[in-house]
Amino acid sequence: MKRLILLAVVTAFIFGNIAAQDGTTVVLLNHNTLEKKVEKSNEQIEHQKKKLKDKTWRQRGEIFQDVNNQGLEQLQIGIDETTLKIFYNEPESVEEIENGQILHYETINYFFENGRLRGWTRNDPIHPNPLDEALRSFKKAVELTEEDKKMKTQERIEENLVELKSQFQREGQNKYYHEQFYAALDKFESVLEVTNSFTIFDGDVDTLMINYCGIVAREIGYNHLQEGEDEKAEKMYRKAIDYYDKLTDLNYGGSSNYVQMTRDYYAIGDTLGAIENLKKGLEQYPDSTLLVTVTAQAYYLLGENDKGLEFVNDRLQKRPQDATAYYWKGLLITNEEDVEEETIEQALAYYDTSLMYDPANASVYYQSGYVNYAVGANYFEQESYEEDADLREDLNSKGVKYYEQSVDKLEKAYELSSDDLTIRKESLDLLKRIYYKLYGSEDEHYIRTDQRLKEL
Repeated sequence: MKRLILLAVVTAFIFGNIAAQDGTTVVLLNHNTLEKKVEKSNEQIEHQKKKLKDKTWRQRGEIFQDVNNQGLEQLQIGIDETTLKIFYNEPESVEEIENGQILHYETINYFFENGRLRGWTRNDPIHPNPLDEALRSFKKAVELTEEDKKMKTQERIEENLVELKSQFQREGQNKYYHEQFYAALDKFESVLEVTNSFTIFDGDVDTLMINYCGIVAREIGYNHLQEGEDEKAEKMYRKAIDYYDKLTDLNYGGSSNYVQMTRDYYAIGDTLGAIENLKKGLEQYPDSTLLVTVTAQAYYLLGENDKGLEFVNDRLQKRPQDATAYYWKGLLITNEEDVEEETIEQALAYYDTSLMYDPANASVYYQSGYVNYAVGANYFEQESYEEDADLREDLNSKGVKYYEQSVDKLEKAYELSSDDLTIRKESLDLLKRIYYKLYGSEDEHYIRTDQRLKEL
């Protein structure tokens, strides 16, 4: 399964060299000691007096943070095997996997791919969800504090809470690596819960985590969709939309958020939601050519040409030099099974106007070239069936005219599309057909185009 690099690797810290240079002695958390601390903490929260003290719960939160950190206290996702072994010595065994290895230790197993740490699993864990218990404990500590001292308690555990958010994020990345997507989403959402649960974080916004939550929710929705679980898929896609809607409210991510939400609406068949979402996007980002494209494309794909034309005409009234709107106007007026030549000429004129305002747009050059080619090919086909010599000559003349117009557009599309292999290939393919029809296979234009096509 294709992985999201954004979630798979955040950064790699090379602790080994630092420790080696300054001679620092690293004290690692001991699994057995932590088990005993947990047992003692369990007894304290059942004790009639101790369970009512905020200190009991603060210490419990710290203990469970350590439980999560055991075996990870000197690591970050992305480090290499050598660095890991500096702190944790040689593994008990090594298991080969695709693109990497699993290093097995007594209480934890480290997964490496291409020489970098990607995730881990635990053997007989002390607690199934230590971070959740840590968060619950810190909340309880604040709850038990007198009202006028709550902020002081939060300040006392602020460093713990900041670290807790990092731990939740790290654990989410680990769950994502193991394709436990619901668990990954839960951990990323827990980062947001920490921020929202303590007044000391008032004003803080975890935009990165909101983004992560949207990405993972979408992936879960897609997986449900592939399994035919439409109701579950819709629930998760709408959750993804909600997260991206939050990002738009925060002015984070720009117009691309609306494009992504539109795709999510399409995924669950909510075309009305997609259109309304795009309208909202254009209100916030009126100069976004991307949103104009996606909105016009939505009407085009739905076959709602009149509404689409109403949209682009309104756009052109407000922005008469909008190249993207002219392009889509040309597409929309020809979005029918049978199109009159007069309408085609009008569409070609719109493409030319679009190119006047955006002369480096390879896509528009290609579309104009393709339409000219298609019209020309139609005339040549009619010529092949026509028996009257004069009519054949007229049809041939028209076909040649459109082919020659197509050549200029397609050559320009090829020239401008150095970063778009599809346009380059399609342009050359059409040019090869045109040159063959006009000049034959021995002509230098045909030979040169054929060679360019082979070199792609």
